[in-house]
Amino acid sequence: LKIQIFSGERDKALELIANHDKDSFKNTSIELVYETPNYKVWIGDFYSQLEADKKLLMIKKKYPEAFIFRPKPKIENTEAILIID
Repeated sequence: LKIQIFSGERDKALELIANHDKDSFKNTSIELVYETPNYKVWIGDFYSQLEADKKLLMIKKKYPEAFIFRPKPKIENTEAILIID
């Protein structure tokens, strides 16, 4: 689970990352992701819904549009292999 706090222009995303509140994001990863046509800022890598909910409550004070989501798994350079016996 991750929390998205921004979706929009690259410059604004980079500014948000540079000026982020270090207390709200303490011990939490911050990612800049490009999904056409927007840049997105994602926070954390939470293993439980409860953990994500707790962090979301803190983050929503500064970023009310923030929400929790489950990212799709990344599939890179995969090939389908058919084995016939």
